[in-house]
Amino acid sequence: MQEQTFYYEYPDGSVAERVTAAADPVHPAGATLLTQDEYDSKRQAIEADLEQRKADVQAQESAQKKNAYDALVAAGFSADVAQTLSGYKPQLMSDRAD
Repeated sequence: MQEQTFYYEYPDGSVAERVTAAADPVHPAGATLLTQDEYDSKRQAIEADLEQRKADVQAQESAQKKNAYDALVAAGFSADVAQTLSGYKPQLMSDRAD
């Protein structure tokens, strides 16, 4: 039997691809069959959302580090000590994009 590819979307919004040579494959309970185009589109949207979430977390972590650095410097710690404690690395003027 020739292999067939099936594309699914689950109730939680996740998607999956399954390749099988079964003559009469059993599809996962609760899953909706998708076309390859629908699957590709939904997968790309999921990946884009994941990348945005990662970027948001990184931006939040960077802001927290900068806030900690600023607070340490304001409290009288040297810039070197503040960098070490906060994990924040101030951008050098030569590194700035503006």
